[in-house]
Amino acid sequence: MTQFGLRTLFASICTPRWFLSSLWLLLLCTVGFCSNALGKLPSGAEQSAREGEFWTRIADANVIYIGETHDSRRDHEYELALIRSMIRSRMHFAIGWEMFDRTQQCELDRSSERRLSLAELLARTGFEKSWGTYSPLYARILEATAQARVRNIGLNAPTTLAHKVAKGEPLSPKEKKQIPKEFRVPAGAYQHFVQLLGEHPEMNQSDLPRFFAAQNLWDQTMARTILEIEEKNVTTKLLVLTGRGHVQGGFGIPNYVRQKSSAKQLVLLP
Repeated sequence: MTQFGLRTLFASICTPRWFLSSLWLLLLCTVGFCSNALGKLPSGAEQSAREGEFWTRIADANVIYIGETHDSRRDHEYELALIRSMIRSRMHFAIGWEMFDRTQQCELDRSSERRLSLAELLARTGFEKSWGTYSPLYARILEATAQARVRNIGLNAPTTLAHKVAKGEPLSPKEKKQIPKEFRVPAGAYQHFVQLLGEHPEMNQSDLPRFFAAQNLWDQTMARTILEIEEKNVTTKLLVLTGRGHVQGGFGIPNYVRQKSSAKQLVLLP
């Protein structure tokens, strides 16, 4: 199954609409340098020290996160513009996707090697019917990276596994091995998660630990994949496309990466 994000995951297990709308207000996750000022790509009129600072930060970072709002065309235009600029600058980088999971890496590699067309990639991964519904610009990013031979990497856990965790279903021995155990959930993370959801009379409090576990499964799996990439490709910069809820607020992916690595991380918020 493809990635639908928390919205579709919790909708699929009959979560009330108030929860879905509230969830996307979460400000979970960030560490290292983060600046809204750097979140705006300098335009032609901004040939200044600010533009120089922006690209210095990009050049210095090992891992760059773009915290997007999934249905924001503006955010996707930002991502595409930055990627094209990095390609023109001949930066050596790969793109890590929240929207693809680790089991889909074979298809992504075949696409990067031009042995699989974009249409075939989207069909085989189910992307067109899931994440593709948010924006057609995802496909344009994949086209641009394929033409430039920039590798695309699936960071996430399989949706089927996240579904089981969120619903509290028993896991097979193989599935249990996919649950990261090497990270420490930071103090206050659960309380922060619950606080930002707010108080709602329809909310079943007993569901929250499972939902939090599913969120951590995503964050920790993506962090694990990033760490593996950094270890094997120390000279390759990684640009991560993910939702804001995974990289903003002091928790989430960058926090888990920092627990195991001194890699320089940069969070950009369009």
